[in-house]
Order: sequence, then C-alpha cells, then structure tokens
Amino acid sequence: MSKGPGHISISLAGLLEKMRSTDSDHRVMALIDLNKELSRALNYIPSSSSSTSSSASRRQETTYTDDLTEKALSENVLKLLSDSNAEVKSASVSCIALMVRRPRQNVLSNIVNSLLDGVSSTDEERRDISCLALKSVVSEMPVDGQQAEVNVEGIVTRVFTLFKSDINPQLASELLQTLTDLFNRFSFVLTNSQNLQNTSIVSLTNILSTARPTIRKRAIPTISALVSTNPGLFDSALKAHIVKGLSQDAESIRVWLGVIATLARGGSVHKIGALLAEGQVGDVILAQTQNPEDTETVEAALVALEVLALRCPTEITPYIQNITERALALVKFDPNYVDLDNDDDVEMDDEDEDAEDDDDFEEDAYSDDEDDSWKIRRSAAKLLLALIGTRNELLADFYNIAAPVLVSRFNEREESVRLEVLAAFEVLLKQTTSARAAEIVSGGRNKRKRSEGMDEDYTPDDSVVSYLRASLPQLTSAILKQISSKSVPTRQQCFVLLREISKALNGGLDDSANSICAAATSAIRSVDSSTSASLAIAALSFLSAFFAYHPAKVYADHLGQLVPAIVRCLKDKLQRISFEAFSAASSLAQAARPKNNASPLPSNFNTPIRQLFDATTEIIADNSVDADVREKALETLGYLFVHEGDTFTASYSTTLPLITSRLANENTATTAVSVIGKIAESPLCKGKDFDSWLLQVLPEVVVALRRSKRSTTRIAEFSCLSSILTRVGDKLPQKTAVDIVGELQPFIESPTALQVVSLILSQQPDCRETVDAQLSPTIMALIKTASSNQHLSEALCSFFGAYVDGDQDCVTRLVPALVENLGKHSALPDATNGGTSTYTITAKLIGTAVAHSQRNAAGVLALFQKVIRSSKATEPDVYLSLLCIGEIGRITDLSTSPDLFDKVLGFFDNDSEEVRSAAAFAAGNLAVGAPKVFLPAIIKHIETVKSEATRLLLLHSLKEVILHSSSAQLELLADSLWKPLFADDVSTKEGEIGDDGIRNVKAACIGKLTTTAPGKFIPQLQELLRSSPKNRAIVAAAVRYTLIDTSSSYDEIIAPIIVEFLSLMKDSNLIVRRLSLASLNSAIQHKPHLIVDKLNTIQPLLYDETHVKKELQREVVMGPFKVIEDDGLENRKTAYETMYTLLGTCFSRIDLPTFTERVMASLSDVTEVKVLGLMLLLRLGQMSPTSVIPRLDDIVVAMKAMMKDVEVKDDTVKQDLERKEEMQRSTLRTAVPLYKISNPQQAPQFHAFVNGLLASDKWRDFKDYQV
Repeated sequence: MSKGPGHISISLAGLLEKMRSTDSDHRVMALIDLNKELSRALNYIPSSSSSTSSSASRRQETTYTDDLTEKALSENVLKLLSDSNAEVKSASVSCIALMVRRPRQNVLSNIVNSLLDGVSSTDEERRDISCLALKSVVSEMPVDGQQAEVNVEGIVTRVFTLFKSDINPQLASELLQTLTDLFNRFSFVLTNSQNLQNTSIVSLTNILSTARPTIRKRAIPTISALVSTNPGLFDSALKAHIVKGLSQDAESIRVWLGVIATLARGGSVHKIGALLAEGQVGDVILAQTQNPEDTETVEAALVALEVLALRCPTEITPYIQNITERALALVKFDPNYVDLDNDDDVEMDDEDEDAEDDDDFEEDAYSDDEDDSWKIRRSAAKLLLALIGTRNELLADFYNIAAPVLVSRFNEREESVRLEVLAAFEVLLKQTTSARAAEIVSGGRNKRKRSEGMDEDYTPDDSVVSYLRASLPQLTSAILKQISSKSVPTRQQCFVLLREISKALNGGLDDSANSICAAATSAIRSVDSSTSASLAIAALSFLSAFFAYHPAKVYADHLGQLVPAIVRCLKDKLQRISFEAFSAASSLAQAARPKNNASPLPSNFNTPIRQLFDATTEIIADNSVDADVREKALETLGYLFVHEGDTFTASYSTTLPLITSRLANENTATTAVSVIGKIAESPLCKGKDFDSWLLQVLPEVVVALRRSKRSTTRIAEFSCLSSILTRVGDKLPQKTAVDIVGELQPFIESPTALQVVSLILSQQPDCRETVDAQLSPTIMALIKTASSNQHLSEALCSFFGAYVDGDQDCVTRLVPALVENLGKHSALPDATNGGTSTYTITAKLIGTAVAHSQRNAAGVLALFQKVIRSSKATEPDVYLSLLCIGEIGRITDLSTSPDLFDKVLGFFDNDSEEVRSAAAFAAGNLAVGAPKVFLPAIIKHIETVKSEATRLLLLHSLKEVILHSSSAQLELLADSLWKPLFADDVSTKEGEIGDDGIRNVKAACIGKLTTTAPGKFIPQLQELLRSSPKNRAIVAAAVRYTLIDTSSSYDEIIAPIIVEFLSLMKDSNLIVRRLSLASLNSAIQHKPHLIVDKLNTIQPLLYDETHVKKELQREVVMGPFKVIEDDGLENRKTAYETMYTLLGTCFSRIDLPTFTERVMASLSDVTEVKVLGLMLLLRLGQMSPTSVIPRLDDIVVAMKAMMKDVEVKDDTVKQDLERKEEMQRSTLRTAVPLYKISNPQQAPQFHAFVNGLLASDKWRDFKDYQV
C-alpha cells in the first residue's frame, strides 16, 4: 500500500481482519482508524515543490490509495452498514462520506448502487442506514467527473420509484432532503438533461398532489430547489399545477400556498412575481383567508402573503389595501375571548385595578389546547409587520387604520402573538423616526432645540409624527398595562417601544413619566438572571433615550429611585449591563444641564449627580475592574465634568489625576484624550486647580500623541491639544510652547498639526525662533510636495497667517523665501511630476501673507509686476507671478495700475496653456478688487472676441468675479453679466451640444447670477427649455448651481416650475439627461422641500436612468482586445448618487419597492456602479431593514463575484490588485453591518457566505467592524 502523504498508510490485511472480527469493539476501532487515515490523506495539501511532479504523479494524487485496496475497503465498509451494532453502522456512514470525496469512478458507482439497493430494501434497519449514508454521499461526492451525470441520474430515477402510496413518511422525508441537496449541488447535471428535469418535475408534482400531508410539505423545498436551478420548469410545468392546485380541496390549497411562499423566498422570486402580476393568484390567496375556522389554510395564506409582501413588493402593490384590511381583521380573530374592543380608551385612573385583573388572568392562563386560532393572529401580525416595514409611503394610513388595532391587541393572551404585535408596532415607530428625519430636512427646518416650553405644533398636520402624537394617549396606556406583565419578553419589548417613541417624537412621554420611571426602576433593580438581565438592558437603553429627549423636570422627582438602581448596574458583573448603565448615566449627565448652560444645577439633581460621580470615579480607580468597563466609566466622567463641572470643584485635586492616569494605558489613552479635550472646552470647569491640571496634562497629551497607534490621523489628540491651548491662552509658558513645537516636528505634515502650531504662535510669539529652526525647513519642503489637499492648503494658510501676525514686516523676507523655495526651472512640471499644485499653493500662501500685512502689499506686488514685464522671465516665474497678482488683486484695489490689467490680458495669447489659465485667474481677481474699472473691460472683450480659446479664458475670468463677489455687488452687476454668458460659441454648429468646458463655466456663472435676481432670470431660463440642445444643456447645468444656494429667497418663484426644469431627465439628448440628474441631486440635497411633493412624477424618470441600455453600448477594438464602451455609464452613476441623496432627505416619499429593486440591480453592474450600490444597500438596510433583510440571499452571487480574487496573469498590474482589494473591502463594509442586523433564519445563504469570509485569515479583522 502507498505510504505517500496524500494516501492512507495503514495495513490492509490487519484492517480487514478487524472489520471481519466477531468483536464489535474491534470493528468499531477498525472504522475509527480508517476514518483517521482517510481524513489525513484527503486533507493533505501538497507543497509548492509538488507542482513540479509529473502528470502521472498528479493523477495518482486524485485518489487516496490503489485500485484494489480502494475496492476492498469500500466493499467491506458497505457490508458493515448491515452490522447489528449501531455504533459500527454510524462509523461506517462516516467512512463512506470520506471515501466518496476522492473516489475512482467505478468504486463511487458501486457505492451509490449499493446504497440505492439498501434504500429499496424491505429491511427497515438497512433501509434507514442506507438512506442516511446516501444523504452523506450526495453531500460529499465530487461535482465533476465523467460519472457525475450517471450517478445523479441513477439516484434521481431510483429514488422517485420508491414514492408509492405506502412509503414510510420518515423515509420519504429523508429521501426528499437528499434530493434537495442533490438538486442544489448538481444543478448543472439537471440543466443539461431534459429527461431528468421532466422526471423530477412530474414526480414531485405528483407527490405534491397525492401524497400524505407530511410528505407533501417535505416535497416543497425539493421542488423549490429544482425550479430555482432550472427556471424553465416553472413556466413549462409548475405554473399550471399551482393555478390548478389553488382551486382544489383545502389540503391541496395549503400545499400549493406553501410552494408559492417557498419559491418566492428563493431564486424563483421573479417567476412568482410575474405570476402575481398576471392576476392569477393574488385574489385566490386572499380568498383563502375568508374562513378563519380553517386555521391551517388561513395561516398558510397569510404566510404566503407575508412572503409576497417582502419579496414581490412591486407586484403585490394592487392588493395592498385588501391585504391590510384582512390582516387587521384576522389579528383580532379570537373566538374564545369576549369583548375585544373595550380597551381602546384606557383610563389611567384604573391602571392598578387593570393590573390586578391582568395578574388574575395570567394565573388562570389560557388553557384551551384545542384553540389554535392564535396561529392565525400570529401570522396576521407578521404580515402587518411586513407591510409596515416595506410600505413607507402608507405610514399615515397605517396610523389611521392599523395603529388602533395593534394597540388594542397589546393585551393578547398568547405571548408569541403578543410579541409579534409589539414587534409590528416597533417597526411602525422606526419607520416614523426615519420619516421624521426626512421631513425635517425636506421641510427646510433645523432640528428643534429641546426645551421645557417646546412648541407642540412643531410638525404640520399632515406629518407622520402628528399621527403618532394623536395616538399617543392610547398607545402609552396600553404599553403601561403590559410593562408590569409577568412575561419578561413582553416587558422588554415594552421598553423597546417606549425608547422608539422617545426617538420618534423627540420626547412625548411627559404625561406618563411617573408610571414609566417606576417600571424602569423595578426592571433594573431585579437583575438576577440572564432573563432579567435582558430586561434590565432594555430598560437602561430606554432610559438613555428618555433622559436625552425629555426635559429634566419630567423625571427629576424620580431620580432618587432611578439613580441608585443605575449605580448598582454600573457595578454589575455582566459587561453589557454596565455598558448600558454608563450610557444611561452619560445621557442623564448631559440632560441635567445642557452644554454651555451657565444656570445653576437644579437642587434635586445635586445628590443623584453626585452619586453617579462617586460611583464612576470609584470604578475608574479600581484596577480590578475590566478595562473596557473603566473606559466606559471614563467617558461618563467626561460628560459629568463637561455638564456639571462646577459641582465637583472640591474634587478636582483627586479626580482629575484619575483621567491623567488613563493616558498612560494604551487601551484607554484614546478615550482619555477625547475626554480631556471635551473638559478643556467646558466653561463650567474652572479655577486654580483646574488651570494647573491643564498645564500639567498638556505634556502628557503630547506624549500620548507620540504613542498613538493611529498613525494616519490622530485627530482626537490634535483636537485635544487645540482645546487645551485655546483654554490656556496667553498663560501658556514659553518653555511648554517650545517643547510642544519640538514634539510636533514628526507630525508637521498633518493639517491638524499645522493648525496646532498656528495656535501656539498666536498665543506665544516668543516661540517663533523654535518654529524657524525646527519646523520651517519641513514646512517649506511640505509646500513643494503639497497636492490638491484642501485641508492641508487651509492649514498652511492658517500657519502663515499666524506667523505674519507676529511680525508683519517679515513678509518682505517670507515672500522671496517662498518664491525661492520653488527652485529655478525652465518649464512647469507636467502631471507626472506633480503638476502645478505647488505653484498654486505658494501663490495662496503669498496672498495670505499679504492679507495679514497690507502695508507691505505694494512692495510684494512690485516683485511680480517686474517678472511679467520682463522678456527674459521663464514660464514658471510668469505663471507664479500671475497667480500671485490675482491673489493680491482680489483683496486690494489695483485700479490705479490699468497697464497691469492690459499686461495680464496680453498673456491670453501665450503659448503655454498654464500661463493662459493663470492670466484668466489674475484678470478675474483684479476685477474682483476693482469691479468698476476692470469688469467692463472683461465684458467688452467677451462680446467682441472672435477666438473661441480667448472667449473661454474670459469666461473663466468672469467666473472668478461672480464667485468672489458679494450678493450686493452681484445685484448691481447682474444685468451686465447675463448677456455675455449666452453669447453664441463660434465653433458650435446647429444641433450640437457644445464644449463641456465652456458650458460648465457658463452654468456656474448663470446659476450664481440667477440667485441674485431670480424673478428676472428664472423665467428666462424657463424660456430656454424649448430651445436648442446646447441651451437646454446649459439650463440643466445652471439649475444645479442655482439650487446649491440654500437661501429661500427664490423658493416661491422656482417651486411651481421646478418639475419643468427637472423634466429634462427625459430629454432626447444623453448629456442633457445627465446634467438634469445632477440638478435633481442638488435639489434633493439642498432644497428637498421643493420637490418632495413632486416625487411621484420625478422618481420614474430617475429610476429609468439606472437601467443598462444596450443601445448606448458599443464595442471598441483596442489592439488585440475588444472593449465595451458604455455611453450610459455616467448617467447611471449620477442616477445612483441621486438615489443615495434621496434616501436621506425624502425617505417617507420614496417608492421603496422600485428603489430596492434598482439597488439590487446595481450590484450586477460595472465596478463603479457596484461601489455606489453597496453604499445604497447599507444605507437602505439601516433605514428599512424589513425591505433589505428578506433579499440578502439574492445578493450572495453578486457579492461572491466581488470578493473573488484577481486571477494574476502576465499582464496583471499592481493597480488591478489594489482596485480589487478595495472592492473587496467595500463589499465587507456593507456585508458585515447587514450580517449583524439579520440572523441565519432570515438569510441563511448570506450568513453562511459572510461567516466564511470572517473565518478567513485575510478578512477576520472585519468581525468587529462598526459603521
């Protein structure tokens, strides 16, 4: 026998002898030994050196032993399946499962045939063990190989012949499960065999029509697996059976309802959707809910409707109203319970009596075992949850018709039903919260500040929130009755509802605060088991929201009971409880006195706040406490200091050092830094001890900065430094300032570090020498490597502004140094060498320096005037000089130098494109500083110039004027600027769309001007909607720039006609449609209140642009390759970007079914669209989980393609690998959060997929990923 690592190395003779032994222990041991050897050989992975072996050797590795040995082993193991010992049988099955992983074909066929013979046997024991072994073989045997088709065909044919009227139900169930696995694993075999498909579908439909009920139910997943992998069978065979089955007896109807639900859950959802859209089954399914006495049929119909509502939301739309009405009727169906509807108006005065009645009822708990009507009510509640979660456009209707019914069912006697009812109302509240956020944005309102005298009429009458407020008295009364229930899950869910009410209404529980606080206190006092722990966590989570969203006076009287209970939870041994307790404590600390509120802390808060403070500091000081808990305690202590710092003045000397000590611990240093920064900003923390502590902790924060593992940003550390330095002000000692500057040297390339240095310079000018010596060389080098990073540019400007403020005359030395820093070059660098960004940032810095030293402006300007007048000046010198003249001209009136303006215009004919661009920049900014003199000249040139290139440069100059002028200036200039912007382009022919560059410049200017005189210019833009494609494109682009202006001065003018502008989305020209999409995006982002009521008209146009349109694709030959060019790609990307914006501002008005469908489609598009689709999917999953979670299994195939590694070839470049890895990371950043908000029962394939990814070494770091 072979002894290779990929082969078993065990004595065959000895093994066979043990297998034939009369001692069952020997037989078991033989099988165990064989199992170990097979596992070792089959799991062997050859080393890289093995790849050089011959092809014959590689073929040998495909099996685990030689032919004779394999045959002997398989025959003997098969014989042991008939052993009298159960342990031997079980071990035999395990060995067979391993042997078929890498078998010879003849051996595999022998095993399969032998097992099929066993399954057909009349011996019950042999039949059962053979069935179990066959199931293992189907799960393990190779999917490839020449014999796969033969084996599959043999199994399918033989198994179906066993389904006779007298078949054992247990055997039938196991065989159907085996067939389900077979259809899933070997779908390609059935796809290629019409005969197998016909045999399978005929046999399964016969089973579904004639077999026993239990067997019928088990056949449903099997036929679903068959049809999902062979969708043609649905139309050719199954569809007719479904329609026919729904018209037969009750048993058949239940079966075929189950088939519909199962197919809709799986890959055949589109087929079921099409069947539903044809109108053949919708009314029929609804009709099956009419006879509640037939519990099983009604339950099956409700389950089918629930699945259809979740998986076929578009096709089910015509039936929604009838489905909702029926579900509401059935959720109340309780024939054995009298007087259902008398609890709608619960009086709080009778609360205690009601509670006693409830207790009596629970003691006599419902015991009618024959009453199964609760199944109908539970299914109806689940159906209502599905409807509420996917039909956000019907929220107002749900409040009118569904909310009262759901509230009346809070007292449901069957707990499983009651929890489903409460869950349905929770979804309604969450949808309300999302809709409220969108209403605030779309209404153009700021979030209202919570105060004791808040306006209850804040929301309009038609707001979803107003419906919740109207139902609040009945809702809270019903919750309070259940919150004292003996059922812990019910009480827990009640606290969840109260939390969601607080979020949705920004409060709202003022009138019920007494009862709620008492219930919360009771819940968090009774933590003595895992069950009550979950209740305490829910109660504490509610308290966090309750404190945050309600005025302090609402719960002030209850803090004497609440706070001691919270303090007890702070010290609880269960980490989740202590975490939630600290969150509640932090929330209370913030609510007791809002930030920057100097009014004294209410007297009845002193003791509770002190109790929290003492408990928190005690936990931080206790080294035996878990590090994560101490970190949460540190956060809470920070909130206590920020909001009630003046209360703890006497404790500064003992408690502030506790925070400092946390800086020394790497695990808590980041949190400590954040806390210190917040405390430093608080005006309530003051006094000698506090100021002394700030100076002491300042060097420690610098040390923490140096030690920080977050090498890329260190935002928290720099923010903390800035807060401390701002608070210390001019009290900062020179030595400390100098030391900090020295410590910041390694980080000076960071914008935040530069801002800190700027702050130090402004507070301690004496450290200039240190800055010059230690930082200036690095900063000068940084300028030369600066890219288009806006933050870095602003930080450098801030630094040089502070530097010049300390010595204004240093400009005369600084400007030449900045110019010299660029070096001497004969030509500007091209894009591969960094482009001209270094010159641009240098010019900005020089402009900043001059702005902070106006008295030296003339001298600096003279330097650059001299350069542009010199005939020997190089291209880089001229380019920089023009930029600097523009920067200086913007802040200084240079009208006394008209020759300068003419000289600048002269560079419009320069050979260098960069110099021409700089000249346009300079001319425009000179006109900003002296509009009366230079602007008319620019306008005159635009009207008279004949060169298209010169016209574009002049338009760029005009753009500088418009973008940098105040609104008051623009109002005076608007008329004179408008006409030149619509001057005809010389090069644009009739019917052409025009140059992108010219159009974009014109659109930016037109959009800005329109906001200055909307009454005059908006009608003119409206006129152009019916003109040439070029003008329509300009209008579409200009509207985008107009809508960016967030002022409401022109809202009334544009509101009636905005749809007319946005109707360009259906223009015949592709570019016009794309520009109009961008305008819609701008409107949704900046002016959602203008379009929220027009979305029914606009949404179809938006979604239409997300479709891949074959007519816009063309094949382009590039050398040996053929590439598909897609002219519609930019439109699709813009459309999906617009959908993302729409989700955040107009959620309650979105056509959620269509929106979700287009998001799913995006995941199968090109990479650029996939990235946008992943962002949309995550956001949609967070806002409407009910719409996304049922469809997670649908996206597994697309996500697997995204996660597949690049196949490295000879022409593969590093960028390809980097792009693929970023795509994979984007996929995980979407998949992991969705994985966490769902469970394996809701999306089994998705969970298996993500689990597999997170188990790999490459992606295991994403396990703890948080959005």
